[in-house]
Amino acid sequence: MNKLILISIFVFSVGCAQRIKVPINRMISPEAIGGGVDLKYEQLGFSDARLDFSNGETDNPLLMGSVSNRSLYMGFGVSENADFFVKVPQESSSLVGLKVQLAGAPSKARAEGHQLAFTVAVGAERDTFKGQFNIKLKSDVKDYSLIYGYRLNPMVLMYSSFSLGQYSFKGDIDDPNGLLLNDSISYRANNIIGAQGGVELGGDSFALQAEFGVQKLKWSDTPEKTLYFTAIALRTTF
Repeated sequence: MNKLILISIFVFSVGCAQRIKVPINRMISPEAIGGGVDLKYEQLGFSDARLDFSNGETDNPLLMGSVSNRSLYMGFGVSENADFFVKVPQESSSLVGLKVQLAGAPSKARAEGHQLAFTVAVGAERDTFKGQFNIKLKSDVKDYSLIYGYRLNPMVLMYSSFSLGQYSFKGDIDDPNGLLLNDSISYRANNIIGAQGGVELGGDSFALQAEFGVQKLKWSDTPEKTLYFTAIALRTTF
């Protein structure tokens, strides 16, 4: 019962409203759980793309920046070296995916040495912007990463990762006053490249994670942008 209460608090505190945001940080280590459940509460960096309807156009360059938002990671150890996971970021697309550890021991073993894993994840969501214009937005996401790490001792894990993502957003615009030249939007980023480096400190039940991430992305009709962010997370394992 206590576990269910904790999960509920995590989910409701994050929420899952959709906006045009892509996580800069991944906060995924190369170690599979080794059986059990991981819950991780994260404060991540996101690239933040805002719509610009200047001159009535709906395909203007997106206004780019970075923001800090919360995210929830839930991992389920389906085998000794594989986890099924769900990521629920605040105001961004939720993802479901699989992490497979190719080398090294799972997290519960706390074994020193090299670690290697890859992840594959997908997502699709629907949401509505409400304001001067009401926009029904839908997104589709594909995300891949390769993660290398080295456990120095049972309490310290160092890791780095490289990621590749594809995000697309489409929306229908309710424009009752006829201010816009089009009633839809469509933006796509085909090759979002990311690099992350981090450290996890703690035992097999609780751990603190810190990570620095770099992201290079180019939305359609928008100049390429490179963004940086530092993130932290708290993990608990059952």
